Amino acid sequence: MEFKHLCEELDKILRLDIGFRGVVDGLYSAARSITGKPLTQAFSEIINSMSLGHIIVITGFKVVPKAVQETDGPSGAIVLAKTLASLGFSVSLAIEEDSVEILKAGLEVFDLKCPVHPLPVNVPLSNLSQRLLRELKPSALIFIEKAGANDAGVYHNMFGVDVTKYHAKVERLLEDARNMRSKIIAIGDGGNEVGFGLVREAVRKLVPRGSDCGCPCRGGIAASSKADVVIVSSISNIGCYAASCSLLVSNNSPWFYNHNLELKLLKAIIDFGAVDAKTGDSCMMVDGVPAEVIASLMDVMAHMAERYLKMRRL
Repeated sequence: MEFKHLCEELDKILRLDIGFRGVVDGLYSAARSITGKPLTQAFSEIINSMSLGHIIVITGFKVVPKAVQETDGPSGAIVLAKTLASLGFSVSLAIEEDSVEILKAGLEVFDLKCPVHPLPVNVPLSNLSQRLLRELKPSALIFIEKAGANDAGVYHNMFGVDVTKYHAKVERLLEDARNMRSKIIAIGDGGNEVGFGLVREAVRKLVPRGSDCGCPCRGGIAASSKADVVIVSSISNIGCYAASCSLLVSNNSPWFYNHNLELKLLKAIIDFGAVDAKTGDSCMMVDGVPAEVIASLMDVMAHMAERYLKMRRL
């Protein structure tokens, strides 16, 4: 079996519209038309092309009206950080300063020692960006379910609500890193995330409020910043899991994640304040999907990875 075949199957998991939002197929097709190959394969190839160095994984999307971190993003960021670290990369994470403890709680599930950089809100990130990039010299920045600004500089949730005041303006990090020739990767599910300007026209056309948010800016929720590679998934965490599985298998390594770890990790971040984006509640759900449903996909991916590695050794 060719690696591409495995990635085609992992991409099918990305496209399972388990939350019935009705946008994943169209956005996936737009991203796939750019890569010309499965998105999980494109992700693995871009990471494998790098010399072992530092990678910054950035997440953070707040749920209104409480303005607290949602459950989609942190789990995926932590699993991806664990994956990259196991391959020899130096990894750090970044999130809004009032959500740092959520990420740290998740890292403890894997006893993973990664710095977490607090991102200040409503202040320019120019000084922080220059300092971080100068010190770390990252090979790549990976943005996961990270709130992104539209052309007017306004950040929106999927309902078109202006959530600008709750989020760090991380586009400065993206642009500074690009000027250093770092690779930029984005993982998201709705087009209002950092990096999704790469498929902006599809977001504006296919996503509700993509072209007209309904807030006073009237600019739509489509993010304007562009990544080098965009991974579109029905839920961003699932995109991270599929990408992690692909990357490990491409390096002949078994995939470590499973059903029970998904539940344990989600509970850890909820205990420290993360809430479901759909309901706003502290419950075992991600984007309105029960944790057990998402955890069942871990069993599927684990089976696929194990079977592929066995066939590869024959």
